[in-house]
Amino acid sequence: MTTIHISREHARRFLTSYHFRPTDLAGVFERLGTVQYDPLNPVGRNPDLVFQARIPGYQIDDWQHAAYTHRMVYDAWDKQSSPFKYR
Repeated sequence: MTTIHISREHARRFLTSYHFRPTDLAGVFERLGTVQYDPLNPVGRNPDLVFQARIPGYQIDDWQHAAYTHRMVYDAWDKQSSPFKYR
């Protein structure tokens, strides 16, 4: 295995472009696999903040339509894993 060396700036640009590339809801779940739900809302609930950063035009609670109407994802209350999972 070969080790490559990159600068912090290059690594920062790569991670930013990977995690914040505009996509749709399915694209976010496909890339991340899970999104943790937090019912507390000091500045916004976690799934809405995650999706707003990644999906152009995302509106608060859009994920609920994908989860409960289209059954694209499901939620599970389990302390050992993140609750929203891509099917």
